[in-house]
Amino acid sequence: MKALKTIILTLVLPGLVMGSLLFAGTSYAQEASVEVVPAETFLSPALIKQPVTFKGNGFVPKEMISIEMILPEGVTIKGVGPGEDVGIAMGNADEKGSFTAAMQPTATLNWFFQVGWTPLLTPNFKEAKPIPPGDYKIRATGLDSDKVAYSTMRIVPPPKKKE
Repeated sequence: MKALKTIILTLVLPGLVMGSLLFAGTSYAQEASVEVVPAETFLSPALIKQPVTFKGNGFVPKEMISIEMILPEGVTIKGVGPGEDVGIAMGNADEKGSFTAAMQPTATLNWFFQVGWTPLLTPNFKEAKPIPPGDYKIRATGLDSDKVAYSTMRIVPPPKKKE
């Protein structure tokens, strides 16, 4: 009987443990990715009703995802220190590790348009200093797994008005 226990403990148990670890590892081994929708846009009030959205997968199921914009050299945003990134959205991964997160109106107003705010907490577009056109790197980070994915969002100049 003692020999049987020894065989089970030395051969079977480690095999079960290793098998379960390998199986669990495949579900989390998927590389994380993020996509910006639309990948190219111009700044307009339409972004309030149809916000920039981020779609990703390869994250740990049910974890919270932080979406940040990495500012290029020379681009400043009020309230954001030099070298700091800007948190622009949050999302939650589903049971498959996928997520969709949209920018909220206040994030669009604060970070893209850089509006001022009145004492009644309404946006003051007279004080707006929109971020310049260009390519902005986007980073999605899983807060439990520390998985990171990158994408790019391009801000283009608005179309010229027809005369």
